[in-house]
Amino acid sequence: MKQTALLLGILIVCSRLNWADDSTTNKSPTEGNATAATLDTSPAEMDPTEAAVREQLRAYVTVFNKHDAAVVANHWSADGVSIDLETGERTEGRESLQQEFAEFFKQYPQARLSGHADTVRMVRPDIALVEGQVTLVTGEGDPIESGYTALLVKEQDHWLISNSQERDLPTPTTSYDALKELEWLVGTWQDDVENASVITTVRWSESRAFLIRSFNVQHEDGESLSGTQVIGWDPLNKQIRSWTFHSDGSFGEGFASKNDEDWMIKMSHVHGDGRVSSGTQVITRVDDETISVQTIGETIDGELVPASDAVTVVRIEDADAAVNEAEATDKGESP
Repeated sequence: MKQTALLLGILIVCSRLNWADDSTTNKSPTEGNATAATLDTSPAEMDPTEAAVREQLRAYVTVFNKHDAAVVANHWSADGVSIDLETGERTEGRESLQQEFAEFFKQYPQARLSGHADTVRMVRPDIALVEGQVTLVTGEGDPIESGYTALLVKEQDHWLISNSQERDLPTPTTSYDALKELEWLVGTWQDDVENASVITTVRWSESRAFLIRSFNVQHEDGESLSGTQVIGWDPLNKQIRSWTFHSDGSFGEGFASKNDEDWMIKMSHVHGDGRVSSGTQVITRVDDETISVQTIGETIDGELVPASDAVTVVRIEDADAAVNEAEATDKGESP
């Protein structure tokens, strides 16, 4: 079933959402909890013109998530056009766009938009071509993802959306296709947290249908904890998800999505004593050898836990070594 998401032209999605709501029975645990993203993949240093375009996209997401139709429409040029490449539907003009935005926000008061810009190409000093992906959460049904191509024009020092074209994202044909964006995790990593050292090894399963993460936590007082996490593709919910099992008998699961350069994993965990915790783990790839990990919005039995500081994780063994060890393990050999 096709579910083309709204990107910069919300109107296209309205009719599809009505159709999808009637036919969708499996709801993602992330629905209704998406946060505003900054459609931004900006490096530390960037051409000022490109930076201004990306800043405009960030501002667009912010005002969209405030549900102010007039302000959202003002981010479009007066003759702006929104086109759905899957259906051929189009809406032209700022006034028509504003009307569609207003109707959409009224129908979906919990709607939240997030996403990222993959590329920004300057066609001319006053025209930018942007390509990326967005996710729309309405509070009803599964999150809707789509790709977009947007043309922005500079008018009186302001970048406005002149044309937006949305398209369905292709569904991965295999689990490996869905997970290969995480292939850079393969290897052995170490992080030193307060009073403990953590060693993590990530490898592919023999069929490359899953990523398998094994970890060991060694505390200064001599206590230890180990566990295994299996990361796979859920073709039903069309999401990357994980299942985690700890040596103390606790277990959990999570759903992952990409948000700009970060991976967001919304997790739930059942502890050995019966307590239930949940939260969102934010994983940022700093470079090929470094990861930043932080847990936010964590609760235990409904009680909010203060956010943890970000932890820096460094690679201590390359991917080839991890692959060789995994192959030996699969064959029953000693690594």
